[in-house]
Amino acid sequence: MKKTTLLIVAAASCLLSGCGTPGQTYAKQHPELPAPHRQILMTGKIPDGDAVAGMTREQIQIVMGVDATQYTKVDGHDAWVYVKKRLTSEPFSVAHSDFGQQDNRNRGMPDETAAQSPEGQRSVKTTIIFDGNVATRADVVNGGL
Repeated sequence: MKKTTLLIVAAASCLLSGCGTPGQTYAKQHPELPAPHRQILMTGKIPDGDAVAGMTREQIQIVMGVDATQYTKVDGHDAWVYVKKRLTSEPFSVAHSDFGQQDNRNRGMPDETAAQSPEGQRSVKTTIIFDGNVATRADVVNGGL
């Protein structure tokens, strides 16, 4: 009973204190940020183009939430490459599911072959180019895998 009460109190205090993503928290703590940077931090989405120009490496890491997939050079400048795989909104097929088997489909999980198929996944490749410690632009490419 005490654990349930403690959990409810913790959830309520988090809700009332305005818990958010690290980017949202950072944006709230830095009201001096330019509007495009604030938008990127609040949404967690980096748009194609120069909206990231002037953002620090730390700010980019906060937005992306993970380490870059690749560190490289573009025109002599440091570049961080992020590749995120996303499932499409296509419904999962359970037509061939055998209710007697304990497999992912019976537990409401996606069929592994569907999740790995080109039709079931899309990737977003985001490349952030830096000049020193600040970003200059982002190249965002949506595509199939």
